[in-house]
Amino acid sequence: MARFTGLKVWQEARELVRAVSSASDAMRSEGDLKSQMRRAAISVASNIAEGAERGSDREFRRFLAMAKGSAAELEAQAMIAEDAQCLHAQVAHDIIARADRVGRMLNRLMAHIGSG
Repeated sequence: MARFTGLKVWQEARELVRAVSSASDAMRSEGDLKSQMRRAAISVASNIAEGAERGSDREFRRFLAMAKGSAAELEAQAMIAEDAQCLHAQVAHDIIARADRVGRMLNRLMAHIGSG
């Protein structure tokens, strides 16, 4: 497996972190939601990187699954932020679309790796 930095899904996850960071800068505070969104986005990219460097397909798949969970968590948080009027609808929808795209990429990568 190539270094994680060469993975398209990691590059997309990194863009997701940038988008969430930028969007949440202007986000009004609603409990810990702002921080949770940032942590979930960071978790996506971090789990992809850590899994890629683990050295086995089984471990890589496990970390990809965690990254996928974090992407779904971020989607839910963006919906909640929109509902709470912490984020404008278009900004929330952009984050949701980006997180969904990363999730689909993770699905394809996990299928490519197989169940071995």
